[in-house]
Amino acid sequence: MASTTSVDEIFSDESSFYGDDDEKTKLEAKVSSYDPEPFWVETHQKLLSTIQQQLRAPRAKAASSDVSMDDASPEPGSIPRNQRGKTEPIARFLSRLPPSTTEAADVAPWIWMYNPHVPSRRSGDVPTLLRKGRELLQDYENESAMLREAHDRSGAKTTAALTRKLNPMRRELEKNIFELARETGVTDGKWMLFPTVDRVDEFWGVVVRAMEKGELGDAAKVATDDGSGESRLICVYTADFGDVEDVKRVVSKLVDIGLVGKGPRSIYYKSDAFTHLEINSKNEYGLKASMYSSREVLEGK
Repeated sequence: MASTTSVDEIFSDESSFYGDDDEKTKLEAKVSSYDPEPFWVETHQKLLSTIQQQLRAPRAKAASSDVSMDDASPEPGSIPRNQRGKTEPIARFLSRLPPSTTEAADVAPWIWMYNPHVPSRRSGDVPTLLRKGRELLQDYENESAMLREAHDRSGAKTTAALTRKLNPMRRELEKNIFELARETGVTDGKWMLFPTVDRVDEFWGVVVRAMEKGELGDAAKVATDDGSGESRLICVYTADFGDVEDVKRVVSKLVDIGLVGKGPRSIYYKSDAFTHLEINSKNEYGLKASMYSSREVLEGK
């Protein structure tokens, strides 16, 4: 949870307010198992407050850019309201825009930090990606619907035969989307971190300082305070989702600087192509939303 209040303090009066120890145990289990990723990846982009702030932002953002690389770069000779200025000291940048208290209404949905050691890049031909990508998804939906209807008519008692037909179609769909992403230049991807509000300034400061040294990818961003949720999303970008060595280098650095552990709880890497096409977990196409987990990459799987 994002509060500095301990779980024991929250439930200290459980006998009069929550009931017995069983109820306390159930609630504690919910606290410890809370997963913020679905909110940030699937819900945040659709909130009215997020949409309103994106419309107010100084640069237009591509559709469904909840965790995608925005087509923005620092303005020379100025200090952008939601980015580090070109010559702005790191300490001043962090004190000017602490993500824990910087409100989306005053700035934008995101605070950006760019790697000063690499040239700025554009985010590719997103409109073409969206147009052709949606055609690929629609073709898959049409074909899979026909197969499902045939399966229902067959009276088969299991879905094993249907699954055997759908799995190679899904693999082909994923392959075609990634090929389209490369053709259109939408090759960015990002590792996603979800610190609680009480630790987001600490996490963001570590990311910013590593980015300043050129130790991570080409950009990073952190969500500002829009009043929703008790965690924040930090995206650490790499330029090419297919460059596995670079993807591994960045997550290895996140481990080295203490933001990612080597234990069973992983962080995940997602391509911007999937973000733009709104392919999230539990999508109707049966695609895996993330490309890599930190555990898989670090273990060389």
